Amino acid sequence: MTSSIILIPGMLKPLRLARVYGFLVERREGLYHPGGSQPSCSTELARKMVEGGWLVKHGQRYEPTEQGLKAAE
Repeated sequence: MTSSIILIPGMLKPLRLARVYGFLVERREGLYHPGGSQPSCSTELARKMVEGGWLVKHGQRYEPTEQGLKAAE
């Protein structure tokens, strides 16, 4: 069952970066692409993206789901 958390504009940048790099890394209060110095989104938004099925969390890494990859196109 998919959650009803809809894709909002703020989710597009992190999903696109996750698609390009394959994953995002959780540091401090946000998600960063590998080697990035600016957060692509907050950890709070990342949690909502996991709940909505856009990302999946593995430790400190967040990877895009099939749904997340399609949304980032």
